[in-house]
Amino acid sequence: PPPVASKAPPAVRTPSSSSSGPAATPTELDFRGQRCPEPILGLARRARALGPGAELEVVADDPAFALDLESWCRSSNATVISLEPEGSVLRARIRVAGRAPEGTTTARLPAEEARAPVPAEATGPATISLYGVPAARRLEQLEASLQTVEGSQLRVLADDPAFGLELVQWAAAAGHRLLGLDARDGISAELELARVTTALAPVQSQALAPALDEPQCTLLVLHNDREALLAALLVAVGAAAQGMGVMMFFTFWGLNLLRGDGPNPSVPAEKVSWAQRMFKWMMPRGPRRQKLGKLDMGGIGRTMLGSIMKRYELMDIPELMAAAEEQGVRFVACTMSMQVMGITKRDLAARDNLEFGGVAAFVESASRSRVSLTF
Repeated sequence: PPPVASKAPPAVRTPSSSSSGPAATPTELDFRGQRCPEPILGLARRARALGPGAELEVVADDPAFALDLESWCRSSNATVISLEPEGSVLRARIRVAGRAPEGTTTARLPAEEARAPVPAEATGPATISLYGVPAARRLEQLEASLQTVEGSQLRVLADDPAFGLELVQWAAAAGHRLLGLDARDGISAELELARVTTALAPVQSQALAPALDEPQCTLLVLHNDREALLAALLVAVGAAAQGMGVMMFFTFWGLNLLRGDGPNPSVPAEKVSWAQRMFKWMMPRGPRRQKLGKLDMGGIGRTMLGSIMKRYELMDIPELMAAAEEQGVRFVACTMSMQVMGITKRDLAARDNLEFGGVAAFVESASRSRVSLTF
């Protein structure tokens, strides 16, 4: 590899921007000294902040940046105005655009008219409680109870947080609008019901219409080898930066990445068996303690890899997880695996993008994904 300067710029820094001057002056982003995937993540972050039509001038010296930039521009419909190499530095000027022209949403208008939410009423929403109902019968019970509901709003209660994903998918398929979902203590969801008309138009999902329009990427994280986790997170943040909706489904050994250094004080403790407690104690927890699948050598190989990554200013697992959360990547913990391995919600670090689901959530996401990988 080429020699690295002893005084390299920090791996994470705020790109400079030009706030003065005429509106035509592009925003300048300097990524010199940063390595993949940081330049693309920074570019995608600033492009989202500025919005369609903004122009950016990007400078980077990462050898992989030219190919990454072209791929990102193709996937996000951005326009490359100029691309000029200056020695070891690449200078590019691009114009940000939306993922699709504005007129593309008109094709869904007949469906929206055919199944549109009815206006909210002054009375409070009807309530359907699914407490104690077996998982296999929840949706059936919900459909049956819905026949007797009068009004336009509905509150659904359940004692299993994993039911949240199934409820969202059911609402999307039925054309109902999801107004709110609280999964902190069981499930409490509010829906605006859709009225059925006789219009001859296909019913489209409204709750998940944006998610279905964008390309999807579903990653199954089964192992907790450090190199596998690095690869999974790199793919996740790269896909999210290119405009894909990304879900990472953590199961069995992969759940250890989501564990915190200590218990989450905001979540009540759950009782586990002695065998589950011992099993959990023997597994490494958190993003910093995961071992290499090969050549770990009692942590020596892990330390060497970390030193090399730090020298070349590459993003390690904690930084990649933070970037994934910022990019909107969904972390879904498999509830069945948690129960088998004795990992409780209290053991998992608090994250805004953390959800709980079962195999149905993974299969549904994978079935509509362009990219589906296992790590």
